[in-house]
Amino acid sequence: MRTLSSASYSQYRGRILVVDQDDWCREFLSQVIKLCGIGEFHLARSAEEASSLLEQLPFDLLITDLNLPQYHQMLEDIRQRFPGMRLIVMIHQRSQMQHVLQLDQVEIVIKPLSLDEMARKIREIFHSKHRLKIEEEILRLKREAFRI
Repeated sequence: MRTLSSASYSQYRGRILVVDQDDWCREFLSQVIKLCGIGEFHLARSAEEASSLLEQLPFDLLITDLNLPQYHQMLEDIRQRFPGMRLIVMIHQRSQMQHVLQLDQVEIVIKPLSLDEMARKIREIFHSKHRLKIEEEILRLKREAFRI
């Protein structure tokens, strides 16, 4: 389990949890996240490590592999405890897509991973989250202005 920061690149504030048993994949994703300029990310090798991190910190995005042992249990737990958390699920075959398409707020990436595709999906998720926060703030300001 590692905690890393890309603060020098930070464009969007947020926290990402990457869960994959493959060392190479976790390292690749850490480099992609740094390039995207997300504030903080954590790496976990297993669903158990992920669960421990989820108990300690709030996350905006979870990136995981459909073939991760205990994936289904982890996903069910996340959906119950953190219904607004966005997910990127990595799959190995298009035939696995059917299971993932039934989930809300999920992006799918097919392995082998493309740096451009993964970076685009991460940026889109944080851009939409940032845009939503701005819209909520504008709405709050309008409500305050009309009360005056």
